[in-house]
Amino acid sequence: MLLVEDDDDLRRILARQLRARGYAVSEAGSAEEAEQRLHDEPAPGLVILDINLPGDTGWDLLRSDALAAAASPPVVIESALPVRPGRLVEFGVAGYLPKPFPLDTLMDTVERLLHRNEAPGNA
Repeated sequence: MLLVEDDDDLRRILARQLRARGYAVSEAGSAEEAEQRLHDEPAPGLVILDINLPGDTGWDLLRSDALAAAASPPVVIESALPVRPGRLVEFGVAGYLPKPFPLDTLMDTVERLLHRNEAPGNA
């Protein structure tokens, strides 16, 4: 999965927790870095995307063709600011985590989204 979060401490904590549960995690601190990773690395099964990033925002990344070029993985956005439900629908995001969120909520969301596509014959 690709974790896009500009808060270095939070990104490290989330990545460590996800890795402890057996997930492979690529990290990016900006939308620009995330776009580069989407281009250079194998397509992630899930993107966790902070909306409020320095430079280009998470919304900018959602508008770009980088996610489509990476096989359109499900995207879970996280934000300290409220996000209107219409925006979530507009961008077709798979989940929304308002900050601060419990780690259990993140893990449940990741589990649900990554394992939803693992039906027999769909590995």
